[in-house]
Amino acid sequence: MTENQVAIKATAIDLDGVWHWEGKKIPLLGNHLPVPEKVRLDMDPERQEVLAIVDAADWMEGGECVCGVKAEGIILVTEFTKLFPAHCCEQMVWMTDERDYSEIYEA
Repeated sequence: MTENQVAIKATAIDLDGVWHWEGKKIPLLGNHLPVPEKVRLDMDPERQEVLAIVDAADWMEGGECVCGVKAEGIILVTEFTKLFPAHCCEQMVWMTDERDYSEIYEA
């Protein structure tokens, strides 16, 4: 993380896709998120626009979070990746369609 980046905690993103940070409410739909290098494919941009917000239960494989509990919440969808801010385990779960695994990063 660079000096100007702020770590976003999973529980700081509400079910409407709004990031609550230092008393501010920042809607993530239409904004750009920095995507970790390990998640991006070679030609994917480092910052990706959130194009949609979907119900996690409809999109998570088996309907469960990587921690094993029922996936509840939202998924932020960009052109190349998806981000599940897992409130259940305070993880930021990144997913891509191009890979057969999910990268998990602790908030």
